Amino acid sequence: MAEIFKIHGSIEEPGSLIINEQDYIDFDKRSPYLAAKLMTIFMEYPIIFMGYSISDTNIQKIIKSIIDCLDVQQLKMLEDRFVFVEYQPGKVGSEVTPYTIMIDDKPLAMTKIVVEDFKLIYKALEGKKSKLPVRILRRFKQELYDFTVTNMPTASMRVASIEDDRVKDEEFVMAIGKLSDYGLRGLHGLKADEWYRNIVIQDIEFSADDLLKYAFDDLIKQNSGRLPVNKYLSEATGEYPECVELAEKQNFDSIISATIKKNRNKLGVYKSVKQIWENEKMFIERATYLIAHLEEQDIDIQELENVLKEIFEHDVNVLQNSKPAIRTNVRRLIMIYDYLKWGNKRTS
Repeated sequence: MAEIFKIHGSIEEPGSLIINEQDYIDFDKRSPYLAAKLMTIFMEYPIIFMGYSISDTNIQKIIKSIIDCLDVQQLKMLEDRFVFVEYQPGKVGSEVTPYTIMIDDKPLAMTKIVVEDFKLIYKALEGKKSKLPVRILRRFKQELYDFTVTNMPTASMRVASIEDDRVKDEEFVMAIGKLSDYGLRGLHGLKADEWYRNIVIQDIEFSADDLLKYAFDDLIKQNSGRLPVNKYLSEATGEYPECVELAEKQNFDSIISATIKKNRNKLGVYKSVKQIWENEKMFIERATYLIAHLEEQDIDIQELENVLKEIFEHDVNVLQNSKPAIRTNVRRLIMIYDYLKWGNKRTS
């Protein structure tokens, strides 16, 4: 929750250290930006200066830049938020007192803490509980509720390392468990049903690259090497050799089972997706089964898309709620749809 500004640089980045004359000249050029940043923080949060002398020229310049922009009321507000820690060799324990300095003609009141051992400060900060604005807590509540009820990934609910530079400032980040380099939303937990459904109704608000990078490996293992990928490959900007290899193995004949090929006579007079659906949709298991019996050239992609969308409009969780035969049939039709709409285009 807290932020640390290392004004004179950090040993982790030696080039940032303020040491020689040129360093101080460059620092003076940047100090207005730093002052503006600190002033914004001052107005909402307390700020603690550690490791500097109150008489340090750079510190005085920064403080002056801040108070020059504040009126009397704002300076008064600053008193409770400005804490200056002064190092004093041989000091036993700590001393906390009000302290005022004059910056030109303006007095600046603050709290001064005098210590020899900074561990006293660290321990005090360790016991300080962070507070969250109510609006943030309400957003947590709403996002967690939506996620719990739907179990569906969203663009605002992400699981990622807090340092993941792909996650934007305005996005809601949630990390559960051991801190590591999580993928966005923990897409490793995406279900195959969600993967299939998204091909038809696009209800997962993540890019094709995210899905192929973070979800594919786990899903392909869980689904015996059978997974529609052509839509995602057509939209992705990255390179995914394993996904391409899978797509190249898929064609219409590999999607249709040998049993279906042998029993195409079951179609009777039916010659199109639309014809089958209009006459058989009251019996979804039979309708979805018969459509798969059509020859490749007899399947109109738009008609198939309309059927699949209607199925999901009726029950968005049809791949979870229906009996196994229906789930198998719908998945097969999505495989066909994915291949006919994006697979042929990708390979042509």
